[in-house]
Amino acid sequence: MKRTFEEIERELDLANEAYDKKFNEDNDGRSWEQFLKYAESEIKKLGELSREKRMMMPYKMEEIPNPNHCDVMSLKDFIACVKAGVFIDYDGYGNYAKDNMMSNITILPSDVKHKSIRKDFDTVVWFNR
Repeated sequence: MKRTFEEIERELDLANEAYDKKFNEDNDGRSWEQFLKYAESEIKKLGELSREKRMMMPYKMEEIPNPNHCDVMSLKDFIACVKAGVFIDYDGYGNYAKDNMMSNITILPSDVKHKSIRKDFDTVVWFNR
């Protein structure tokens, strides 16, 4: 059975709470790498739920910002760049766009790997870190 947007948001809140609990507990001298391993299941769940939420969330459109602050490309070109290794999640993020307007929905390079791409947009506005 397919979950509703509201159900996914509730699950995301619970997953964030579980992650925060692990993050805030006494870490007994764990390194960051050790913490990431310790919280691996929560981090994975957050990623899955976030992708699922972004695939169905309603959106608002706004003007694309000053082109000096972002790059605008077709969704097809963005996917090709990700597959070629040009963009990774650490580099920045994009927002879906269409009809020369940008949405409030984020797209990450890892979304391509997970085949979590919205088909109702044809453009990506990319913001480098």
